[in-house]
Amino acid sequence: PSVLPSSLPSISSVNISLLPDATASQPSTSFGGLAERAIDGNTSGIFSEGSVTHTAYTSDGGTSNPYWKLDLNGEYCIMRVKVWNRAEAAFKIQGFVLTINDLNENEIWNSSTDSSVDTLNTAVSYEFPINNGVLGKKVIVKLFGNDKVLSLAEVEVFGTSTICVPSEVPSQLPSE
Repeated sequence: PSVLPSSLPSISSVNISLLPDATASQPSTSFGGLAERAIDGNTSGIFSEGSVTHTAYTSDGGTSNPYWKLDLNGEYCIMRVKVWNRAEAAFKIQGFVLTINDLNENEIWNSSTDSSVDTLNTAVSYEFPINNGVLGKKVIVKLFGNDKVLSLAEVEVFGTSTICVPSEVPSQLPSE
């Protein structure tokens, strides 16, 4: 029988949102809160420090159901996502939903059905572990409703290349 070594090297994930090909977008911008601010590596949620996003209210030309979208411009094994909140006005992301889409724009992971993280409570950050990882291309943070503003400090997406490895590897392979 083939036996795997008792200690396999772990595959470490990195913050793939910081890769050069990754791009961020949102349907509107207000107060200079560009979408790119949420992938600048700065988790400070203080808006005046220039690293927080901000969409516009519907009444100011924004859209209903505002969102922030990260396009990784390739498929990656996404293992964990951490959404950092704005420090003041933390309620501006309260109740958000996090989704991950594949290369064909199909939703393959949704925080409201695949996670127990409660986004109705305000927090400094929200961390979403993704069991065994999912092969995804886009990460979307969305608020539902009219006259809502989405304001994020940072979105960290931890993953690897396109290889997703189950969290539990059998200690022995089947014999032939």
